[in-house]
Amino acid sequence: MTGSPPPGSPLAPACAVTLGGQRWTSQALDVDVLLAAAPLVGTARARLPAGAPVEAAPGDSVVVELDSGEAAATVFTGTVSAVRREFGATVVTAVDAAGALARYRPATTYEKVNAGTVIRALAADVGVGVGAVDDGVALAFYVADPARTALDHVARLAAWSAALVRVDAEGNLIATAVGALQADLAPRYGREVLALAQTTHGHDVEAFTVAGEAGAGSTSAPEALRPTSDFFAGRRPSGPDATHRWRFEPALRTTGAGGTAGAATEWRYRAGRRTGSITMFPQPALRPGSVIEVADPPDPLVRGPFWLDRVRHRFGAAGAYTTARWRTGGPAFSPLAAVAGSAASGRLGG
Repeated sequence: MTGSPPPGSPLAPACAVTLGGQRWTSQALDVDVLLAAAPLVGTARARLPAGAPVEAAPGDSVVVELDSGEAAATVFTGTVSAVRREFGATVVTAVDAAGALARYRPATTYEKVNAGTVIRALAADVGVGVGAVDDGVALAFYVADPARTALDHVARLAAWSAALVRVDAEGNLIATAVGALQADLAPRYGREVLALAQTTHGHDVEAFTVAGEAGAGSTSAPEALRPTSDFFAGRRPSGPDATHRWRFEPALRTTGAGGTAGAATEWRYRAGRRTGSITMFPQPALRPGSVIEVADPPDPLVRGPFWLDRVRHRFGAAGAYTTARWRTGGPAFSPLAAVAGSAASGRLGG
């Protein structure tokens, strides 16, 4: 796939890479940016001529900007993680803010907080800026133990409330639910869209149940600090069996938090029953959390909307293009509706 401009278009994509105090444009041999939702880390790799006076060193700031000829945007902000010098090129690799969280193993206990509070605190520990963060489930306490990285903790906490953790263009951590109702972009099949694949998976699991170590009505109740032998208070849901999946999360100590986590797990599972990939002429604005629909797809392909959890921008001699991995969106696959429905019905599981 060469990533040629749309038919009849005079567009000429361009890319700029800033490494510390040096800015590289036409000198870059190729640039590859991978943006991914947690627990994965976003990365960028730039190949520059071996003779170029590259002064970048680990820890230096990195900014990658992409211009499709129609739109320009910063696609990556991070820091240099490695510099490799070869006979034919100098290769600079960088990680985004998720990399700082992945290097940190905390050992802290938080009391009477919500998931968002802990996420913000862990980001602050390593100097990572924070954008929008959902409050998420209420927690009587949370132990951020060093058996997990801070990034693993952040992804775990966000998943309980159907939030997607990603890094924005400025390098700030975002942890919010993706509504996936309204498309941010509608590239046209045969014009911006160069390739499209859609896969429908089996739907074997009917429900997800998440049980905690206590079954209190609120985190302030004394029972929230005491283990229980009956988290479901006599209303045990079906399973566990082949079609009803259970999971134990000791940190969730209220029935409401368990129900929310179960609904969030079910939402992600259902949204993953139809997945796919898309390759487009460069779309600098796209990143994890973006919502798209495809204009005029041929039958039997569906147009969406889809939400993206992985986006790759590539620029080089082979062409320039954006590829993405998506999951199903739309009103029937709204995480906000799933979690709200669980709270309204008082369900203990998904």
